[in-house]
Amino acid sequence: MKLSPFTPLNFAESNASDGLHSRYTQVFAPTDQIMIQVVADAEETAPTATLYDACTDTAIGTITWNEWEINDDTIVFFHVYCGLSDGFYYLTIADKTCEVFRITSDEGILSKTTLLQYSNKDNKQRDDVAFIIDGVHYFFDFRVPGGFKDSGWELGVENEQFTTQYQDVVELYASDYIIKTFTMGNSIGVPVWFGALLNRLLTCQFVYVNAVRYVRESNNVPNKEILIEGLDSFVFTQQLRKTVRIDADYEDESQVAIRRVNDTLDRIDSTENSNVIILEI
Repeated sequence: MKLSPFTPLNFAESNASDGLHSRYTQVFAPTDQIMIQVVADAEETAPTATLYDACTDTAIGTITWNEWEINDDTIVFFHVYCGLSDGFYYLTIADKTCEVFRITSDEGILSKTTLLQYSNKDNKQRDDVAFIIDGVHYFFDFRVPGGFKDSGWELGVENEQFTTQYQDVVELYASDYIIKTFTMGNSIGVPVWFGALLNRLLTCQFVYVNAVRYVRESNNVPNKEILIEGLDSFVFTQQLRKTVRIDADYEDESQVAIRRVNDTLDRIDSTENSNVIILEI
């Protein structure tokens, strides 16, 4: 039995580092969907999991797991938290405890964060996560501090030219593109596991940054910037390219899947959409 590494919470092992722990507390909006997955052998039973109020250490409730058979040998236990009240929480699964995370409706805080949502179109790529469960396409939500800076734009072109006998250059083909640098971490940085999860989620076929699809630029990986020696808190930068629609059917399905607030109300990006879309369920 193992916790899926795509789960957007950190169930840290004992920290052997002698550095100072990062002061950043992970943040989610009440509308974010925090998916927890545990992959297990078919004969194993669901682990005990409890959500706690981090301020009082009071148990709020235990998880009632959903269960789905991936194949004859493997099952996945999963649960989605959404709509939690503002506050600080932590979750225990069996003998593991995640780091404290915060749910907030404060727009002043949320405006400085970016929602990353990620999934694959099937379950063939990996054996430690399930993105398609009983025919339903699921996305993980991971909210991080940071975003795109104008100074991080890199302009490029892919073209083919022909030079005539008179040394005139003729443009045969040209396509422009923009590579953007995504910065993750604010003035106090983020723990190193944020960078590890960013690198991992970019292996997915569908990655949305505030509802806009991006892909990793070539084999670029998150670059780690040390803020202060001895402090286990960092700023990460990652080069991304915006994805043009490749597969209309999958793209339409993904847009529905990532824009949910509840079963009927579409999540919108206020910078790009002016209307709330009601979905027929």
